[in-house]
Amino acid sequence: MDWLSTAAGFITGVGMVSIIILIIWRRGKKARLFDERYEKVHIKARTASWIVFVGLTYILAIAALVIEGWKLASMLLASLYVVGLVTYFVAVLIYNKKL
Repeated sequence: MDWLSTAAGFITGVGMVSIIILIIWRRGKKARLFDERYEKVHIKARTASWIVFVGLTYILAIAALVIEGWKLASMLLASLYVVGLVTYFVAVLIYNKKL
């Protein structure tokens, strides 16, 4: 009896995920999320964001470890992650207008 509920849950889960993927795919095709321009913009934006992110990570981690220790280093790296996400967002906005 236990395998029956497991199988039913698995089938229900696969069905729900399939429906969600279908909805996302149809919306994406309408919004043209899968065309070449979208891919080109996001590749360039990721590249620019990662260059800034990795450079700042090295500088901040070394400076924080030398000056203050682990507590400040972890706080700075957490805030740097947020900066990395923001730079990605800004890069997407810039490259969307350029291309």
